[in-house]
Amino acid sequence: MTDTTPEPPTPEPSAPEPIQPLNTAPAPLPATAVPAHGEADEPTASTAETIRADPSTVDWRRGLVLAGIGILTVLVVFLLVYNLAPVWWARLIGDFAQEDFGRAVLVGLIVGFGFTLVPLMILLLLLYRWPVWAKIALVIVAVVLAAPNLLTLWIQLDPTPATHAADRIMDTDAFGFSASSLWGAIIGAVAFGFWAWLFVARHQGRKRIATLTAHARDSA
Repeated sequence: MTDTTPEPPTPEPSAPEPIQPLNTAPAPLPATAVPAHGEADEPTASTAETIRADPSTVDWRRGLVLAGIGILTVLVVFLLVYNLAPVWWARLIGDFAQEDFGRAVLVGLIVGFGFTLVPLMILLLLLYRWPVWAKIALVIVAVVLAAPNLLTLWIQLDPTPATHAADRIMDTDAFGFSASSLWGAIIGAVAFGFWAWLFVARHQGRKRIATLTAHARDSA
């Protein structure tokens, strides 16, 4: 008996895959979704903090309130000083003098001399090179130290009820203080002029010596 098993069919050769060209364009990227007209993203936390930190969003009413409080405080202090300082100064001088003419004259000479010479000496320091804040501080200190003489002058020249009452107190308890304070201020100003002349002359002498020394070194 012969073998009748059929032979398996031979596979047909597959067609070669086509080779893609090298200069093919890349595939297009997927388009991003564009928000529709009128839609906006919600503000993030950082955006909200930026809005709060913007100086233009600061409440201006708070600044006006603080400015009003500051101006009111300055006015109250000015009124207190204007009405109470002359009488307080006159009573203080009266307590020192104790209705004694000689003591009143001595206190006036000391006050007029000291509180004129020292402020002028402080103002002379402005000739040096200082920062702006230091110069402002020196001027403030000089004005504060000159306040006793300024108060006495204010009592004598300003015809207000407060200064009139202070003048009567000085005439009763410290007669002669005002005139002796004026003479003390004049003596203090003359002493300052002499001291300033010595100060400036010494400073210029040092500069001249330094200049001559530098010329001598250059010539050598």
